[in-house]
Amino acid sequence: RSRIHSRSPLRLLIVLAAMYLHGCKQTPATPPTTSDEDSSGSTDDGEMKKKKGNRAMGKKKFPKAKKYYSKAIKIDPENPTYRLNRAIANASLELWKDAEADAASAVELGEPPSAKGFYQLARARLKCGKLDEAEETLNSGLEAYPEEVAMLQLRKDVDRHRAAREAKERRAAEAVAEAKARAAATPDGGAAAAKALLERARGAYGDSPEECLKLCASAREAATVQDTDEAKREEINACSLQGKTALRLKQFEGACEAFARAAELQEAVYSMEKVEEREALANAYNNWGIALKNSGKMSQAIEALNRSYATATNHDDQVATTQVAQVLQNLAQCLVAQDKMEDARKMYARALEVGQLLHGPEHASHGLNHMGIARCLRKEGRLPDAIRAYTAAYEMWQGKDPEVCLAEMPEVPNKERLLQVQEQCRQELAQLVLFFEEAKRRHEQGNLGSDAAAGAVSAAPPNGAGGAAASA
Repeated sequence: RSRIHSRSPLRLLIVLAAMYLHGCKQTPATPPTTSDEDSSGSTDDGEMKKKKGNRAMGKKKFPKAKKYYSKAIKIDPENPTYRLNRAIANASLELWKDAEADAASAVELGEPPSAKGFYQLARARLKCGKLDEAEETLNSGLEAYPEEVAMLQLRKDVDRHRAAREAKERRAAEAVAEAKARAAATPDGGAAAAKALLERARGAYGDSPEECLKLCASAREAATVQDTDEAKREEINACSLQGKTALRLKQFEGACEAFARAAELQEAVYSMEKVEEREALANAYNNWGIALKNSGKMSQAIEALNRSYATATNHDDQVATTQVAQVLQNLAQCLVAQDKMEDARKMYARALEVGQLLHGPEHASHGLNHMGIARCLRKEGRLPDAIRAYTAAYEMWQGKDPEVCLAEMPEVPNKERLLQVQEQCRQELAQLVLFFEEAKRRHEQGNLGSDAAAGAVSAAPPNGAGGAAASA
């Protein structure tokens, strides 16, 4: 692609990938590197990378700064300044989870921890919604640096967040009491009370997921006062929101219970003749499958996802919808966890086929399926095909702006996760090509048989966790 610089790492990867795919016999000359890439691994090199990162920060080139700080960390992993600087770069990119991790390392490695380290850690935790942990970090920081202006200012922000949370909790408690009183006093109180509680729960979902869970539980309780379709539908809504919130908080057992109950109620109340109700039931089974998968219950997850697929397609394999593609992708992930690579690859391939029918050949969402196929092919030992699939995924994402990718990939919740997935793909492609190159070199020298070479590469673990799971 013309937009790829001739000296970029991606350019070299694509050249190497093409070499193996088309059977070239010689490795092309490695493009010349700049002094930025040269490193002997000494402490001086780490300081040089840090200075380059500082200059990039001064120019507001935050991704570049992060890259230099990462190189410095690789040279000297125990240096707290490098970790702190990368935390600041991540914060500038609004990658708050990464910023929290780096700031925590900076505080842990510091002897003693710096005021900036405490500030960055408290700030990142506050941005991640971890109010109690942010306050605890801030207290420790102010104990060590009682006059630090930045932390004193952050204390005001923490106090404002705490006051807002306490006010929400008071309003929620009042709403629960009011709803229960209404449910007891009126014939239609169960459904009406549950609906009122659900409105409050939806309002709390963004900023106060724990409060949302409590309100959903109260809404479910209020709905059971009546044995009517209307009350059951409100309970379905409460279960669905409760399961979604529990997934967000990684409370997978609670999510399983909520989605299972939602599916049970929908089976009893909904009509499969209505498309929207059939899709809602399929979504409940899909979400239940996701929760079971995250709980490690793969066989049960596959059972729930198969029900979702059968419901979404109405038992017609020719049906192609976004929901069907998502279910197939989730099924593939469960099969990968069971080490059933061929079956998983077929699921990813079918999901890709459905996606291409819906969106055409260049949609960013196809990259996840290409990446899933590549991982399966790698485990199967089909290395040239794996390189081709990784390359298809990475080039597809490189050709689009991140905002476009996010709009086309509902499975990926935010820019932070998108960048992580893209980096995983790049690293896995790089690792595979370089392993392949080394195995080929050793084979040509007579040190490794061709079958063993392929086995050595396919056995190498991919760098990074699995692909992005579909969100509830």
